[in-house]
Amino acid sequence: EKVAIRDRYLGVPTPGMGQYSADLTKLEEEYFTKIIVGQLPIDAFDEFVAEWKKRGGDEITEEVNAWYAENK
Repeated sequence: EKVAIRDRYLGVPTPGMGQYSADLTKLEEEYFTKIIVGQLPIDAFDEFVAEWKKRGGDEITEEVNAWYAENK
């Protein structure tokens, strides 16, 4: 419980989520599966993060942070 990180976003999907979520979910599933079964090394996670951010993850993060700042 002390080390768990909860998703604090409770709003409706942001525009970025609507635009990028399907692609980001697919990207996540592909990378995670390949890492788990050994097709990619664990270091590939850093590549995944960079790709996730590039494909819209940064935009979603900004939207959610803006929502959080307004709804603390």
